[in-house]
Amino acid sequence: MAGRGGRRLGPPAPAVPEAPVPVLAAYGHSWIAGDGASRPDRCLVATAGRALGATVLNRGVGGSLSTDTAALVAAAAVPRADAYLLMTGLNDARLHGAAPAALGEYAAALATVLGAFGDASPDAAVAIIEQPRLVDYTRHEPYDRGSDELLDAYNDVLRTAAAAAGALVAAPSSWDPATMLAEDTVHPNDRGHAYLAQVVVGVVS
Repeated sequence: MAGRGGRRLGPPAPAVPEAPVPVLAAYGHSWIAGDGASRPDRCLVATAGRALGATVLNRGVGGSLSTDTAALVAAAAVPRADAYLLMTGLNDARLHGAAPAALGEYAAALATVLGAFGDASPDAAVAIIEQPRLVDYTRHEPYDRGSDELLDAYNDVLRTAAAAAGALVAAPSSWDPATMLAEDTVHPNDRGHAYLAQVVVGVVS
């Protein structure tokens, strides 16, 4: 049937279904939770989520150890997601120092968390952020026992765990603690959060 102007009328074209919005679920310590950012939307997880066009599920907990994150995924079901982000270990190093058992506990915690991600969404991308260095490890007792060398050791364990689980490693190779840390010397400022988000997006996308 032709309408005015000779245009042919007919049933409306079927609606094109909208693509589902991907989900980014993030776990870890205060850097994941957003501490140090001037606003919640400037934290690394929110910034990475926007860049990826993803809905963000932020499960970061300030002050948490890797063992706390492992306990969290064991106690509460990990949500299905298209990508998972993990950052943990800084507080372990700052609290435990060079205690011999600490690195083993860290490795076990990483295996638990990464295993929970895989069980929840086997096809999801999983990224772990290496812990960047701080400027001063002597503040905030009892979390005052860290060092650059300890963080290097923790990151070695992280890379081994990531390889075993098939996870991606987000390595912030251009991190500058002098300009990317907040005044408390422990958390990233807006610049630090933005840089870490950039690193995550580069690995996941």
